[in-house]
Amino acid sequence: MLNIIAIRNWLELQVTRVYSRMIGPSFRHYAPSRVHPTTRFDNPQHIRLAGVSIGRWCWIYAITGDTAGNFYVPELSIGKSTQIGDYCHITCAKRLTIGRDVLMGQGILISDNTHVYSDPTTPIHSQGITSTPMSIGDGSWIGNHAAIIGCSVGRHCVVGANAVVTRDVPDYCIVAGSPARIIKRYDAETREWVRSS
Repeated sequence: MLNIIAIRNWLELQVTRVYSRMIGPSFRHYAPSRVHPTTRFDNPQHIRLAGVSIGRWCWIYAITGDTAGNFYVPELSIGKSTQIGDYCHITCAKRLTIGRDVLMGQGILISDNTHVYSDPTTPIHSQGITSTPMSIGDGSWIGNHAAIIGCSVGRHCVVGANAVVTRDVPDYCIVAGSPARIIKRYDAETREWVRSS
C-alpha cells in the first residue's frame, strides 16, 4: 500500500533542494542553504545567507525604499546553521545580523525598523520609517510568535513564546512577556540559570 504522505514529503524535499540550489546567484552572498520554495525574498542582492534552513511561507525583506520617498541600503545577514521556522517575517532597512546556530520558532517578527507616527495629521504610511542597527547573537533561541523590534538580543539567550522585545537583551539571559523583561540569567560560577529579582 502506498504511503501518500511519505511520497508527498519526499517530493517536497526534492523540490526544496532544487529550488535552494537555483536561487543562490540572486543573493549578495549565498552558502548552500535549505529554503522552502514558498519563502518570499525582497531585494535578495542585500541579503547574505550563510548555510541556513528556512521554513514555509516566510517573508524576508531588505527594504530599499518606503512610501514617504526615502531610500535605504540594507545589510541583512543570517549566519551558518541558523534555523528559521514557518511563517516568520524578517525586515531590514539598515543593518540586521542574525548569528550562527540561532533557532527560531514559527510566526516570529524580527525588524530593525518601525513606522514613524509623529504627525497625527498625516497617514502613518506616508511618514516613512525609522531604523536602527540590530543583531541576534549566536546560539540564541526565539520562541513561537515572538516579536523583536529595533533592539538586539545577545548570545545564547532565550526569548519566550509571544514575547515582545523592544529593549536590548544582554548575553545569557531569558526574557518573556509583553513588554519582555529578563526573568533569568546564566551564572557562570554555579552553571545554573538564576531567576532575576
